This record gives sequence, structure tokens and C-alpha cells, in this order.
Amino acid sequence: MGFVNPLTAAAAPSGSAVTDFGACLASQRSGDLLVMIDESSSLQTSDPGAARVTSAEYLVGQLAAFEKSSGVDLNVAVAGFADTYSVDLDWTALDGGTLPAINEALDGFRARNQGIDTDYWLALDGARETLAARTAGVEGAGSCQAVAWFSDGKIDFTSRGDTRKPYAPDTSLDSQAGVDQVVGTATESICRPGGVADQLRSSGVVLFGIGLAAGTASPADFDVMRSIATGEPSGATTCGAISSPSPGDFFLAQNIDELLFAFDAFSTPGQSPLSREAGVCAQSVCEEGKHRFVLDRSIGGVAVLGSADMEGLVPTLVSPLGDQVPLPDTSQEGRTDVGGVNIDYRWQSARTISIEMSNASAPQWQGLWSLVFVDPAGSSSARSKSNIHISGNLFPAWKVQHTVAIHSGEPSVPVDLAIVDSARSEIDPESLLGRASLSVVLIGQDGQQRTVAAGIPKDGIDQPVALDLTDVPAGRATLRLTLDVTTADALTVSGQTEPGTPLAPQSVDIPLAIAPPIGYPTLPSKIDFGTLEGSGQFGADVPVAGPGCVWLPGSPPASVLASPDGAGSITVASSIAAAAECVQVEEGQTGSIPVSLSVPNSVNGVVNGLVTLMVAPAGELDRALAVDVPFTAALEKPLDKGNFILALIVALLLGPGIPLLLLYGGKWFTSRIPARTLKAQQFPVTVSGSTVLRDGRPFALTDRDLIEVVRGLDSPARQLDIGGLVLRTRVGRSPVGAGFVVVESGVRAGASGSSPSTSGPRPHARLPLAVHNTWFVLHDPAGPFDAATVVLLVGDDAGPTVRSGLVDDMRSRLPGVLSDLRARATPASGSPGAPASGPPADSFDPFGGTPQGSSPLPGYPGAAPSDPFDPFRGGSNR
Repeated sequence: MGFVNPLTAAAAPSGSAVTDFGACLASQRSGDLLVMIDESSSLQTSDPGAARVTSAEYLVGQLAAFEKSSGVDLNVAVAGFADTYSVDLDWTALDGGTLPAINEALDGFRARNQGIDTDYWLALDGARETLAARTAGVEGAGSCQAVAWFSDGKIDFTSRGDTRKPYAPDTSLDSQAGVDQVVGTATESICRPGGVADQLRSSGVVLFGIGLAAGTASPADFDVMRSIATGEPSGATTCGAISSPSPGDFFLAQNIDELLFAFDAFSTPGQSPLSREAGVCAQSVCEEGKHRFVLDRSIGGVAVLGSADMEGLVPTLVSPLGDQVPLPDTSQEGRTDVGGVNIDYRWQSARTISIEMSNASAPQWQGLWSLVFVDPAGSSSARSKSNIHISGNLFPAWKVQHTVAIHSGEPSVPVDLAIVDSARSEIDPESLLGRASLSVVLIGQDGQQRTVAAGIPKDGIDQPVALDLTDVPAGRATLRLTLDVTTADALTVSGQTEPGTPLAPQSVDIPLAIAPPIGYPTLPSKIDFGTLEGSGQFGADVPVAGPGCVWLPGSPPASVLASPDGAGSITVASSIAAAAECVQVEEGQTGSIPVSLSVPNSVNGVVNGLVTLMVAPAGELDRALAVDVPFTAALEKPLDKGNFILALIVALLLGPGIPLLLLYGGKWFTSRIPARTLKAQQFPVTVSGSTVLRDGRPFALTDRDLIEVVRGLDSPARQLDIGGLVLRTRVGRSPVGAGFVVVESGVRAGASGSSPSTSGPRPHARLPLAVHNTWFVLHDPAGPFDAATVVLLVGDDAGPTVRSGLVDDMRSRLPGVLSDLRARATPASGSPGAPASGPPADSFDPFGGTPQGSSPLPGYPGAAPSDPFDPFRGGSNR
């Protein structure tokens, strides 16, 4: 049987999702990847050697190298799913130091193959919730998030007892008919327009699906998984309504070698590998068996994954001077060198090898290299393939994007372009030995692409290009910069010229908030209602910067892109619905317009959509323009506390409920702030319009900032004191998922840069357990409206890139957060900011946060005791 390339034999993805994820990472310089692995019992047959684990460990190893060379900070979490979903490793910054811990978590899945279901719904909804707890991106953009999702089969359930799923509460799994019905219900809930798949897509989460069609599984069994990942029809399945931008990619494999290539396809996001196919050489190196690539000194490193369709072959590297370096199969990692070039290699399987090449200053680095598979037995009938990752670590950049105001209708916005390295230091394009060109495309909120400039040669990159916004509406947009580089031509040992190797295009997506034309009021890039519990109307004050007038008409209604099952007809409205009643804001001033989100039924999940606000210049309502603004809200179904307490008592008395107690107990035990060195500092600030001021000047850090180390993190902690502020861990209402941290700050209200950002009606600032590299703000509702205290929390290992990104995020989002926080902390009776209904004032909450109905500020009616009974409160610090 001839060689079969898994990326072509099984409808290989176009790679656009990998490119999009990489372009986001290159811009935001940080991101999150959740590795989610199937644990079903069918793996005992389909993957007895745990190839899924070997491949996942290879992936994170490659990503660690990518993180180091590209200057991107990547966080990784590991989760498993079968009949339940659980996070096995919480978010961990990926680097050489944490790689062993991440691999240890992955290694635990080798023996985890006893699950009785393959429940896609719980897996995807669990992934959504895990990713939603992460900090949002900088510059008002969504964060860069992806899921590497492995499964060996279709959605399926084992018939058993009177077992019911949360998305099919009326159907029991006690018969095959019940199983078939639940499969249909789960698929419908995931794939309906606005369902679980669209909730992930509209939240900006990219899915990389990897299916293992081995054992009893066939390629057709993955039609649903493929459509979930890609948004494209597969077989008889079309999943979701959102298909642009590309929701993800899908890879189908049949063995460990194909799995390795599937994982390798997205191991360097935004830097797609060069795929090669060739024959195999009999006994000695031959021309027809060479996988060629040309290097020059602008290339910092090379990673190669090579494989053949038979065992016993000897991969051989051929240097520019013709030196041959065999890489024999050993049980350990190998290391050698040729002409000063360092070569590290490891056999991932009996047919597949991974190779790392480094030291660009070596004498033999520059020139034509080849990888050849040689058969010592003399056969040449086999085939070989390779993925070659050539890392130039060069990125296109807009040099002064933070200082340019962008308004709809402007005919010429100057864009000064540059090429930068992984440290984001500008380099001279003329210093590149090969060819380079740069292209610029504007992508509107509706997905429409407008070419700004194409193929600018390297000697013209230092000339600004004009961004024409004449016909571009106000709202969110993306400026995609794409750099194409080809290495310098090389001379072979025979004196012939070998053309340089074109590298994969490197894109950077720059988020833009295109303001309405000059003279119109400016709106935020997104309306975030935060976490909402129960049903009813929930308010938010949308900040507006003058001059001009703004209102929210009753028509057209808000467009809901995604919402949970059973939520009902979700609407967004405002008491300011007519032009004659519009909110007037003067030049240089800020104001707000009250809006409310109506949620008919209590459900769990996320709501994402667009709402159309009208804006007009002062005194010129006839020139009104419509501006579409995205909105989001995390919905939580309130816990029936009476039933819970009764169940808790029954569990204690009768014993079968002990697993529930174990879940809560295990969650309480793991709800601790990680033992990593933490530095913190409080900064008094004022907000003037959209600018955050420190001592009267735009906020910036100095060399003397963030030097104080927070005490108490020599081991994981449940409570920290930061200059009188208490950070205390909470478990939350659900027995699964991650806990969180609440900031107790006396009379001041608080919100964080994380999502969810608040807890309780005061509200308190809410942070993830990994508080490192986050921020929050505190505000006294009785004090000046523009005054606040910002607290930055950074890890000791946070370099300039991380600190700069954190400050950029705070500066861009704080004005809106503060306006919303002030409105929520002091709601007026009957205003849209006040929930329509809520539990009684003496409501008991054993799960942390401020009790529902308790007073948000001293002196308000309904104040709750300062320390109600809570079996899961912080207690001791350890």
C-alpha cells in the first residue's frame, strides 16, 4: 500500500483557522490553549498505546519552543471528558520550567480509558466555561483562545439506569431508544443556530478537532465533530450558523504517525509548516528522496517532523556542503552537529522523527539543506513526508497605532509600517538577505475585506500607506498585516543556484475601534453585562464620550448570535429610545446611556449579539448614524438552596450523596492561589474621557513600580493581604469547574479585567485563582465620579511584554469599567440598572461572595451579618 498523507486523504483543512489564531497571538502576544482529551472506554481498542498522549506531549513541547522564539505568552490547561467534564490542570503559563508539570498532567491520560460516554455537549460547554474565566485581550479585543479537542468516536452514551443529562432532563438513558433520543437532543443543542457551537464561535474560541478513526470508528462517525470544528457541512450534518471567520480546523488520523502530523499542523500558530512529500532512497542518499529547504542568517531556528510509511529507515540530514548526518533510531533523545549547526532529534514512533536545528551563526547554517529517508535494505518503493517549520520570527507592525485616532468617513488615515523581531524591536527591511513584501487588508465587523495595500516590496515598507475609511461604518474592525518572506537563494556544491524557500506568510491582526465621524459621540467597542444570575431585566450603563447625542431605538431589535437552550426571547432595550430624549454629551465630557438585557428564563451559558445604537452630532439629529455594538453576558441559573441543603443533609445521613460532597471538597481543596512569586501595587488614578491619568499624566509605569513582593505565597494560599485589601478564594455554586478569588475592600466597589469581572451586588472585584498578571479597580460610589484605585498584580517572571500588555489592557478598558461599576454600585430605584427581581434580603449563600439582598454599602437597608455561615469560605490561609 502506498503512502497516504493524512492531511490530504481525509479532507485536509485549509489552515485559515490556524492562521487566524496565530495572527491574534502575534497581535495580543498572549493566548490560551485548552487541551481536551476523550477518556471513553473505546480507547482501549482504538488507542491501546496512548498515541493521543504522545502526540499531545509533542504538541506542547513544540508550543513551548514557539512561545520562547516568538515572544508570545501562552497559557495551557488540560481537561478530560467522557460522561463528565473535568479540568485536570488549571491554567499554567507554558515555558521550559512548567513543561514537565504539563506533561505529567497529560501522561495521566494514558490509563484514563474507562469512561462510559462520549459526551460532546458536556465537553464543549465545559470548555466554554473554562475559557470564559480567562482575562480578556488588550485594546478592547477578544482574547486569543483555542481548544485542541481529541476524540476517537462519535457522540454516544451507554444505556444504564435512570440517568439523565442536564440538556435532556426529560429523557432517561435506561434504553436504546432513550440513548438515541439523547444523542439527537445533544446534537441539536450543540448545532442549532445559536447553540453551544455558536456560543464558542461568537466568543472567539477556535476549535482544532483531532479524530482518531481506529478500532471500530469510521471516518463517517466524525461528521458531527468535523462540522462542529469547521462550521462546514459534513455528511448529513451542518453545525451552527456562524461560519466566518473560520471557526476551526479538523484533522482525521488512523495511527500515531498521522496523529503526530495532525497535532503538528497547529504547533506553530500563524507559522504554518512547509509540507513536503518524496520517495525513499535505496542504501544511499539520492536526489529524488530529498526534502529540500534553504536557510539564511535571518532564520533563527528550524523544526522538522519527518515520517515514512515503513519502519527501519534511516533519516539523514544533508548540509549545504554535502555532509551527511544519519539520525538512527534510539530509545533516547539524540544530539549531534554538522558545521557548528546543533541538531537535536527524537523518534516519536517507529516511523516518525522530530528534529530541531539551531545556531544561525554556524558556518554551514546558510544554504541548501535536505532531509532524506534511506532504506539500508535497498528498497526504494516506500514514500516519505515532512513538515518543516522555519522560524524567521519576523512580524509586520503598525508603528504608531496607539496614537492614531480612527474615524469612519476619513479618506486617508496614515499607517506607518515596519518589520519587527520577536522582542518587537524594529529591524531594517533591507537587512533581510532574501525577498520580503508586506500586504494590508481591512476586515470589517461584517467580515468584508478591503485591500489597503498589496505586495509592498521591502525597499518600500518604510513608506506610509493610506487607510481609506470613506465607506467603512463605525464599529469594530481588524487591520491584518501580512509579511511574506523568501530566504536568499543558495549555491549548491555543484555550483547551481537553488531558489530560496518561501516561508509561510506571517499575519498580525490589529483590532481597531473605528469611531463615528468627527463630531459624533464615541461608543465602547463592546457592552459587557457581566455574570447575571437568574431571569429578569439586568442593567448596564454604556459609556459615551462627547460631543453629540445617543439613543437606543426599539427597532431594529438586537441580533442575538448565540444563547443557551431555554433562555427565551432575549432583548436589549433602553429608556432612552427616541431621538428627542437622547443623551447629550458635551465636547471633552463623558456620559452614559442606560440599557437593559431581558432574560425570560434562568439558564446557564453565554449570550452574544449585536445591538444598534443611534448617534448624532449635537443639535443635528437629522444626521444620525446607526452603530452596531457587540454585547455579551454570562448567564447562571441560581442554585435552589433549599433543595441543596436538604440534599446535603441526606447525603450526610445516607451516604450515596458522598460523591457530591467529594466534588465540593475536592474543589475547595484546589481553590487556592498558586504558589508563585507575586508583586502588587495600588495606583490612585483619575479618568478623563477615555484617558487614564496618574498624577495628571497618562498612566505609565516607572522603574520603581511593582517591586514589592506579596507575602504568603511560599505555598498555595486561600487568602492574601495586599496593603489592606484581602484577596480570598471562593468555591462557587457548582461542584465542578474552577474556584475564584474575591477582593474584599471595605466600602469600595470593585471590578477586574477578568471575565466574570465582579461578584455579588456590591460588587466585589472577581479574579481567577491564578491572580498573577491581572488587574482590578476599586471605586468609592460616594466619592468623586472620576477617581479610583487601580491594582496591578504581576508575576515575578513577567517581562516587559507582559507588563506592557497588562497596562494597555487596563488603560483601554478602565473608563468603561469604571462607568459601569459606579452605576452598578449605586443603582437608582426602578432604573434599568436594577434587577427586576431577586431573592429575599436574608437569603443564605454558602458559596462565597456577598449574600444576595445584602447591603452593598454601610447604612443601606437589608445589611447581612458580616460573617454568615459558609462551609467553603477561605478560613485558614493554607
